[in-house]
Amino acid sequence: MNEFSSFFSQSYWWLSLLGGLHCIALGLYIRYIYREGNGNHKLLGSIFSLMALYFFTGMLNRDNSPAPIHLLFTLIIPVYFLLMPLLYLYCYRSLHNIRRSIRFSRHFFLALIVAIVVIITSLLSKNFAPGISIIELSNESNMSQISKLGALLPGLLSIQTFIYFILIIRMLKKYRGRMYKAHQESLRDIKFSWLLVLTFAMMANWLIRTVLVILPFYLGDQISELTQAFTRLALLLTIYVLAIYGLQQITRAAYLRGRLTITTNSGTSKNKASTQLLNSEELNYLQHLLKEESKIDKDSNQTS
Repeated sequence: MNEFSSFFSQSYWWLSLLGGLHCIALGLYIRYIYREGNGNHKLLGSIFSLMALYFFTGMLNRDNSPAPIHLLFTLIIPVYFLLMPLLYLYCYRSLHNIRRSIRFSRHFFLALIVAIVVIITSLLSKNFAPGISIIELSNESNMSQISKLGALLPGLLSIQTFIYFILIIRMLKKYRGRMYKAHQESLRDIKFSWLLVLTFAMMANWLIRTVLVILPFYLGDQISELTQAFTRLALLLTIYVLAIYGLQQITRAAYLRGRLTITTNSGTSKNKASTQLLNSEELNYLQHLLKEESKIDKDSNQTS
């Protein structure tokens, strides 16, 4: 039994490492290699970077943590409040084709407020006071306030996630286009499909984590490593699906852009030809009339 537990712990550690490395690599690729003119790739790259942080936290335990594990996880939670605002801004800017530079948005205020509250609570509970030993840090009297805050934040994060999912779905419904057209696809349909798949992928993983981790946490049940490993495995598989689907959509978009360019060029040449005032037959007829007129003038001069 101990051997199985050790094997499972090692597997969980490697799964967290693999997921974190894949997410950070994908985030760096999107941010620095695959670029969009409107800068939205930075938002998408930040989303995958936050997923990488989530995976890397699975490598922490009481033995290798640089600080008390409960305090460390509480300090990390405010960063997760950036995930849904980033997804909302990415969808909003993509659908509205906004090209202005990305600035600090009011959607990030909640994450900033939560971070300030966590830091102040940690300072008041003397978690950062000099000369405090690890044994004293683990004392219930010192950790009571931060423990209550750590228990409150997952619920607040779930409420924020639920609200943003509603806002994103309403936005997608408002700007949805037809997914299939009679003769040709449009780039707007491809963009809408990608945003829809990305949103539902994030929603599915949030529901899995809520049912398997957050609800048992508030109901007082024990959260096993098997449950946490399943949520990370589901998210890792989702990352792979999104990467494959995203590459497919990029290929389709490039094909459509090339076809639209050819159509535009042929249409331009036709327009240039149609903008001529006279065709070749009319020009030949005018030349014939000018020759006849010059001949009549010569005959009249000779007669005179």
